[in-house]
Amino acid sequence: MKRMGFQVKLSIIFITLIVIILVVTTYFIYCGAIMQQKEELRGKILDLAKLASMLIDGDKHSQVKPALESQNTALYKEIKAVLKKIRDIDPVIDSVYTMVKTSKKNIWMFVVDSGDRKKAAAAYCGERYDISRFPDMQPAFDMPSVDRELTVDKWGVWLSSYAPIYNREGQAVAIVGLDVSGQSIRQMHLLLAKRFLGVLIFGIILSLLMGWLVARGITRPLRSLILGVREVEGGNLQKKVNIKSKDEIQELASAFNKMTAALRETQAKLERYYLNTIQSLAKALEAKDPYTRGHSERVTRYAVGIAQRLGFSEEEIKLLEDICILHDIGKIGVPEKILTKTGALSEEEWKVIKMHPIIGEDILKQIEFLKPGLSIVRDHHERPDGKGYPSGLKKDEIPLMASIVAVADAFDAMVSDRPYRKAFAKEEAVRIIKENKNIQFDSRVVDIFIDYLRERKPV
Repeated sequence: MKRMGFQVKLSIIFITLIVIILVVTTYFIYCGAIMQQKEELRGKILDLAKLASMLIDGDKHSQVKPALESQNTALYKEIKAVLKKIRDIDPVIDSVYTMVKTSKKNIWMFVVDSGDRKKAAAAYCGERYDISRFPDMQPAFDMPSVDRELTVDKWGVWLSSYAPIYNREGQAVAIVGLDVSGQSIRQMHLLLAKRFLGVLIFGIILSLLMGWLVARGITRPLRSLILGVREVEGGNLQKKVNIKSKDEIQELASAFNKMTAALRETQAKLERYYLNTIQSLAKALEAKDPYTRGHSERVTRYAVGIAQRLGFSEEEIKLLEDICILHDIGKIGVPEKILTKTGALSEEEWKVIKMHPIIGEDILKQIEFLKPGLSIVRDHHERPDGKGYPSGLKKDEIPLMASIVAVADAFDAMVSDRPYRKAFAKEEAVRIIKENKNIQFDSRVVDIFIDYLRERKPV
């Protein structure tokens, strides 16, 4: 019997090792991706529950009696319509509902239920629900919470988040719950599994093809590939493996890079979808007030024009464009009666208004790719003379992007009608901005903005 050659042995060892490495690393990467997907989903629905609780009037909700006959009242139907709009914000949401406590421990009652997307079932007003089996639900009246794992009840399998609904005295009078069905989550996992399986099969086929041909000199490129896999496993989806061997190893590296690119694309879509959801809420907030409708879009246009003339990179301008549209998202947390008040604001009302940059930053800080631009939301009301808010920053302490938005925001506010005054003429607004150079506005930004207005008439 002919003895097996060293190159054959080396090839067999290589093929065996590469298959084991691909299987093991793909499994761990898949498990990590599933965990990351789950945590992103938990964070997403928790933020949506917080936003939903802000959109429900706690005082109105308290007027709905938790009894079946309440379902025919106008107030019940009004709140149900709000819950349906919240449910329809994101296709992953299955149902949204509100609950109140009863006199019995761990027994709560449904008040309003949006119903699920398939219209298969909905809790009736006054229906009791035992929460003793759901520890993640129990603190919902004290603080926002989200299930750690899937839960099961008579309606199915769910991942849920909860947030308290407050009345005008700041008391938690009810909670809003938001459900994602287990079937939707399984479909997300299945799609991810198919992608990883395809990559695994592709990798195994390539390893069989390259094993015999590239047994020699394989240690260095293989080490580079393994290090790349480890970095991706650690969460670095920007990692690229550069191997210039002009053989199947290079093809495997290319497949690896395509895999990371596909994962980056999936992550980017999730981030963009989340951003679009928040932007929809911001537009819904503006749409409620005819005086501010379209304000954020115009401010974004002005800010981008200034940034381009200041020589910002495309990446910086894209970040500015994404976050500028959300610069006033914190006003979701400001009562509507203050936002639309026609008279002068009281000192207490001003304190509430001045909280909106901090509220906005808190809403957006969960979106990883927006973090470099959070200063725009937080600091766009700061002034070079230190009299701005919320931090009283001065001159160079204020980020340039925030200074850009400050000028664009002030100009659009002045040339737009407001509940408490008519719009200023463009020339008058420009004069006021000039007079406040180095006082309220950064002089560099003012000069560039005035040039921008001369070159292009604002819409």
